[in-house]
Amino acid sequence: MNWNDLEKHFSSARLGRYRASCGGDEAKAATAYVNNMLLSEAMMPMLNVLEIALKNGIHRQLSTLYRRADWWEAWAGNPAFAWQTKEVVSAKAKLQRREETATTDKIVAELTFGFWSSLFNGSFQSVLWKDLRLVFPRCPKHQRQRHAISSALNQVRDLRNRVFHHEQLLWLTPSLLDLHTKGTEVIGWLDPKLVPWLARYDRLPASWDAFQPV
Repeated sequence: MNWNDLEKHFSSARLGRYRASCGGDEAKAATAYVNNMLLSEAMMPMLNVLEIALKNGIHRQLSTLYRRADWWEAWAGNPAFAWQTKEVVSAKAKLQRREETATTDKIVAELTFGFWSSLFNGSFQSVLWKDLRLVFPRCPKHQRQRHAISSALNQVRDLRNRVFHHEQLLWLTPSLLDLHTKGTEVIGWLDPKLVPWLARYDRLPASWDAFQPV
């Protein structure tokens, strides 16, 4: 496809960012756009493992803390958890629209990464952190601080959103490879055995070497 066809389907605004980053060279920009798609694909295993392992780890800890599987119900009426409660209501509504029963497992699966990362906000330092730090049993002690965990999760959340919204990944700062390394590090904090398991299926490092920014 020529450049005009690509602009027709993907918009001049989107492709213009690639052309600008490639010094106006449309052939290089078209190649960069394809490389970006392939890098997005290669990011999925790491993001999948981190998000699902994280939410299940938090779910286990909060179920123990509140002594109930639907621990979010303990927050009802508490203004400190107003946003989180709203997110739970939204998750239930989505399940209802799909005519699915709102079981605890389905609600956990439906809640967004933003919901889970928000539980490490500073406002919950005295309420949740003592228990949530146990989600990361292999995080080095000097790093197992709420602000450090929160920062790492927010970096991964921002990256996840870029991937899921098909945004540019080639010229990020920190680089995509560095952000992937940070995500893999967080997975190791959850359980180091997950890291070599993921490596068997994770093509991002090799894809990054193959698709260096042009």
